[in-house]
Amino acid sequence: MKIYECEIEKYALLGFADNQCKLELRNIGKAVDHRTAFGRIAFSCPTSELVGIEQTIKEAGEKILTPLVSLDTPGKATVSVVILSDPDGHEICFVGDEGFRELSRVDFDGDELLTKAIEADHSNEWFANKGLAKEKA
Repeated sequence: MKIYECEIEKYALLGFADNQCKLELRNIGKAVDHRTAFGRIAFSCPTSELVGIEQTIKEAGEKILTPLVSLDTPGKATVSVVILSDPDGHEICFVGDEGFRELSRVDFDGDELLTKAIEADHSNEWFANKGLAKEKA
């Protein structure tokens, strides 16, 4: 990965090639509150490379949050992932590209299915019965 721009303690712009997308990392000056943040950073790569990524992190003595695992999605693709932690505790997920691409296909019924599932889970009522408010992301 090439560093395109960098201002120490402020930000870095990274990428693999001039004609590809870039990753901008910014120092926000505080820890990320994962209860209100949206997910983790994730990269897809060939599934065959995940073992090497995990091994490199182990050899460097860095933290592996979730060792390489295959996650089944009933009726859909199985996706392989390894989840790491950077030195500041931010999660970085590497996902096997083949399964990721299959799971990333547009589901035109997705919004309707999600709305029905949220209505059916009755979690708002559960929280209300406990005298709690459901956290919003």
